[in-house]
Amino acid sequence: MMDQLISEESKQEDTIEQEKISKSTDRRANDRECTQDEVRHIIESFNPRKAPGLDGVTGAILILIFQSIPQTLTAIYNECLKRGHFPEEWMIAKIIPITKPG
Repeated sequence: MMDQLISEESKQEDTIEQEKISKSTDRRANDRECTQDEVRHIIESFNPRKAPGLDGVTGAILILIFQSIPQTLTAIYNECLKRGHFPEEWMIAKIIPITKPG
């Protein structure tokens, strides 16, 4: 499944910034994987009312996904850490400032 999300070709298309981050966070063989409880704790801390990212996934949707397939979501997250690569869509944010009058 991870090869579908993160192919070797997509790793070659990393931006310079992504390459820097990947090198600075290089995981060692003795690094432990995140547990399902750790991933659950992080996901449950998301604000379910926040607007979705460019991928269209809200915090509420992610919470529901984790409740349905916690092992799969934990495995995806751990594999991203192991490979040192996250899908580009997960790292893009659209920020819209709302200014106060005056």
